[in-house]
Amino acid sequence: MTQSIYDTAALEKHLSRKGFGGRDLRRTHRLLFREFTPLEDMGWEKEMLEDFQNEFDTSYLTLVHRADSQIDGATKLLFETRDGKKIETVILRIATGRTSICVSSQVGCTEKCRFCSTGDLGFLRNLTCDEILDQVMQAGRIIAAEGRRLRNIVFMGMGEPLRNYKNLVASVKLLVTQNVFDINPKRITVSTSGIPDPFVDFAREFPQVSLALSLHGSNDEARSSIMPINNRYPMARIRSMLEELQEIRGTGLMIEYIMFKGINDSLEDAEELKQFLNGLMTHVNLIPYNPDYSLDKSFEPSSEEAVDAFKQHLQDAGHQVTRRFSLGQDIAAACGQLANKE
Repeated sequence: MTQSIYDTAALEKHLSRKGFGGRDLRRTHRLLFREFTPLEDMGWEKEMLEDFQNEFDTSYLTLVHRADSQIDGATKLLFETRDGKKIETVILRIATGRTSICVSSQVGCTEKCRFCSTGDLGFLRNLTCDEILDQVMQAGRIIAAEGRRLRNIVFMGMGEPLRNYKNLVASVKLLVTQNVFDINPKRITVSTSGIPDPFVDFAREFPQVSLALSLHGSNDEARSSIMPINNRYPMARIRSMLEELQEIRGTGLMIEYIMFKGINDSLEDAEELKQFLNGLMTHVNLIPYNPDYSLDKSFEPSSEEAVDAFKQHLQDAGHQVTRRFSLGQDIAAACGQLANKE
């Protein structure tokens, strides 16, 4: 029975049997997990390579299709799992030179947010730790071949990460482990629609990992109209969760706020959001709604004027606000568009 390449104890045991000392082990980890070197380029003899491939599973996903944006630095990778499920991963090449990987945590999604194409797929299953990490490995090899360096990993792809808590924790542990991927925990972001108990548990276990809350509403009526989870965890509960997170971490977190025309983008909404966030250390990201691939045509993006006025109102009250611009809209790779489309 083959073992996972991400079973670092088994990996080191195997390599030690082959005569690898401490320096060789560290070099192997660096090449495999931080420089994303393909096995055939590791410099091993043919017998060593074949023996390793017989001993370890080195890939859990098959790349089915790659789409490269013609307008920005986004690449969408469509993968197939061993049981025939499809998931998507996005590489984001920011104009400043930073490169990020947006990974998926589920096949489909459990949350059924009305604006999101992924939610319309329904939920098929959680991804395993190996499948989550294989997204990083395969996307990382593409990035490395371009001479780029991976800077950020964001759990903002398909699925609700906190509904896959066990595999989320297992994958993040390896991503931040020094002799494995060695990603600075501050450069990993876990985004959630807001499930209080596991969110707090995760914050305690990984106090340095960046956290993002998909809020998208300034009051219960607006938020419930687009996010069914608000019916179970209304904004009063979300507020108490944010206070607990702030107490645990001593720092703030990101608030993701997609702007919808006539639903959550008025100055009254801005005032309600201001009141909701008062006393909290947060950074609000105002995100454009991407309507092209939405199945619900009742949603429309906010106007430029509405976004600017909303942003100014929050800033005047002392809140940190950034207006975000989506990458990959032309290949259905932007926020809310991941729906396994080639």
